[in-house]
Amino acid sequence: MSRSVISYVPFDELVASLRADGLADDAERLHFMIHKVAWTTGSELIGELGQTMKEIARNNGGSFSDSTRARMNAAFEMVCQVWPDFPR
Repeated sequence: MSRSVISYVPFDELVASLRADGLADDAERLHFMIHKVAWTTGSELIGELGQTMKEIARNNGGSFSDSTRARMNAAFEMVCQVWPDFPR
């Protein structure tokens, strides 16, 4: 059985794109989760990021740039690699 390699790059790229779209509070929330919180496991962090991204998309998805939409999709792909049944 092969294990997924967890990469945080898609999430950092999403943070930068959210900032560029003027969504600094949402960007900071994700950045804080990735870089300032000690998580028990990487998969726990990925699941929590996915939940937060769903909320951000629900609240602000209509104002995302094309770049942010693409980065959100890439980050969700990473979430689904770790949590295949993650509800989007």
